[in-house]
Amino acid sequence: MKQLKFVTAIILSAALFTACNSNNASNTSSTTGSNLSASTNGDDYYYELTTNSSGKDISINELTKMFVSSKGDMRMEMNVNNSMNGNKLSAPIIMIAHAGKPNESIEIDDSAKTYTVNHIDSSDTNTDEKINSTATKVGDEKVMGFNCVHARIISKKTMGSFYSSVDTIDLWKSNDVPQQPSVKTLMNRFESGKGNSMYSTETADQLKQMGCDGFTVQMVMASKDVAMKLQLNKVERKDLPSSLFEVPTGYKEIKE
Repeated sequence: MKQLKFVTAIILSAALFTACNSNNASNTSSTTGSNLSASTNGDDYYYELTTNSSGKDISINELTKMFVSSKGDMRMEMNVNNSMNGNKLSAPIIMIAHAGKPNESIEIDDSAKTYTVNHIDSSDTNTDEKINSTATKVGDEKVMGFNCVHARIISKKTMGSFYSSVDTIDLWKSNDVPQQPSVKTLMNRFESGKGNSMYSTETADQLKQMGCDGFTVQMVMASKDVAMKLQLNKVERKDLPSSLFEVPTGYKEIKE
């Protein structure tokens, strides 16, 4: 769980770093898939995604809610259901971050009425893992009402003599999904950076060349021991309150 919180903090901080450089970009038009909720009020966006993972004697289901303001502030709320924890729903992991503080995110614990400020160093995402990937275009497909390009990526991952594995990722991306410029830049930056452990950094350019670009609508990953599916289920254009991106009054800071 601690690692999950750390990864969420990394994503938020990376997003806000790019948001600071996207203030002059115009908002993407509000176009939604036929199977997704179509709200057209306001200049902010709300996304809802599910992730289902399974391995030997374990299954994990996650519901992620992502709120993005028109100026690039972000909030993520994640609920996790873990079979090793008796399929009990965990307390939500809540992270917020602000466009003016690109290397900082804030974890909020509503149950304890506390918060923790995380300072992120980009070098924290560097590992010694070696990844060699090959990507091919499968075709043009419609998923959740969005026009997507379906690509397949096969990667061999090694870390010295510690381990070696091969996994396959099927990826459906669409430029039809509305998003703030900061979110799109975030995804591009993550894919081409060392923090991306899904496939090699060179693969990001290959995917763009074959038209597999934009927001990830669906991703299916399979390896010898683990299977995972991520699905975008909802996109709404909203008018979000600014308080959603702030620490509630009276919450105490916990310093680590």
